[in-house]
Amino acid sequence: MRSLRQRILLRVLGLLLVGSLILSAVSYRDAAHEIEELFDAQLGQSARVLQGLLRLPEAQVDHQQLAAALSESADQQPALGHRYESKLAYQVRDAEGTIIARSFNLPAMHGDNWEPGFASLAADGERWRRYVLEDDDQQLAIWVGERADVRGELVGKIVRSTLIPDLVGIPLMLLLVWLAIGSGLKPLERMAQQLRQRDPDSLQPVLIHDLPTELEPMQAALNRLLDQLGQLLAREQRFIADAAHELRTPLAVLQIHAENARAATDPAERNAALGHLISAVERATRLISQMLTLARLADDQPFECHDIALQSTCRNELAQLLPLALKKHLELQFDVDPGLPETLAMEPGGLDMLLQNLLANAIQHCPQGGTVKLLLKPEEKPSPGLLLRVENSGQPVAAAQRARLLERFYTGSERPGAGLGLSIVQRVVERHQGSITLDESPLGGLRVDVRLPSGAGPDQ
Repeated sequence: MRSLRQRILLRVLGLLLVGSLILSAVSYRDAAHEIEELFDAQLGQSARVLQGLLRLPEAQVDHQQLAAALSESADQQPALGHRYESKLAYQVRDAEGTIIARSFNLPAMHGDNWEPGFASLAADGERWRRYVLEDDDQQLAIWVGERADVRGELVGKIVRSTLIPDLVGIPLMLLLVWLAIGSGLKPLERMAQQLRQRDPDSLQPVLIHDLPTELEPMQAALNRLLDQLGQLLAREQRFIADAAHELRTPLAVLQIHAENARAATDPAERNAALGHLISAVERATRLISQMLTLARLADDQPFECHDIALQSTCRNELAQLLPLALKKHLELQFDVDPGLPETLAMEPGGLDMLLQNLLANAIQHCPQGGTVKLLLKPEEKPSPGLLLRVENSGQPVAAAQRARLLERFYTGSERPGAGLGLSIVQRVVERHQGSITLDESPLGGLRVDVRLPSGAGPDQ
């Protein structure tokens, strides 16, 4: 594809050329018409000059001598005079039709060529424009004619004198237009140069000062695209980190079931361990599918909520994490308020991901022989909803450190892990228009309170 400068230049020069040709054609037609009118006026004036001479009294001019002098001019072309004289002709006749005066180059005439007024005729292979003036007082007819090639020659000279400046001016105009277009496209070239010099990995906004109004939408669209690309890359990186964190617990459970199956000597125990292993694999597969679904949805995009069975989901998560708790000899407590609703509207997989991270985080940071407690109860204030609380025993967490536990990749100086669990919980809670708070647990460790509205969802 041709460059933008070439495309603009070809269109502009094409328009200039077509416009110049149209103007030249109009000018030629108008010039030819005006020259015809001018020559016709000269013919009429010449005829009236002869008429005036012939009307002079005999005391001032001898008509016989004037006629003789005019007749003598018919014998030959004057030695001195204008070169166009040979292309002008005249003759005068009296009432009897006798030619009393004529020029030397008079063409062969016919009777119909003496009709009064202007007319065009062909004689002796030449085209003539003639004018006939009748003098009723002296009973004379004055015929004045001019060859058409005189007019054509003058029109050609006028056109050439008009076109020569155009022929010189068009290349100059081309150069000026080329320079003007190049100057006008400088901001676009500057933008292209800046884009070429950018680091391929840079997603910083493109900032060009003194940008023309026409290029501002392009810069805004490009910056918007870079911002969206940055968000997409951030979501991908977050998904990779979240996936790595989320799969740690299922893999740890798989490892325990696999070790139990390998260490079992009784076939029944081995089959039970293998059954738990298969269930854990299915749960890990379901978890990966849920994470992919969650990653495809941007935080500001609406999602569909379904009624989730609260108690059965919580019991399943506790059962899945039981091997990790038994490995550390922990006590798992599940406290359910009698007024708890049976279901809660949430995004599919949201409650599973929330419980897994909260419980796995509590188990991970609970000392040997400690306690992990899960509490579910309804709340009416400040708005109807559900309170989900997870707490553990162990060392308390300082208030300054608790304020940063929701940050991604923050673990604290002495806390193991990747620092993603609570940030994932916070993301799920925010998508459901809920809230999360961290506090000190009466058991000694950390208490996490998650409040979800009864109609959880983005539109609530």
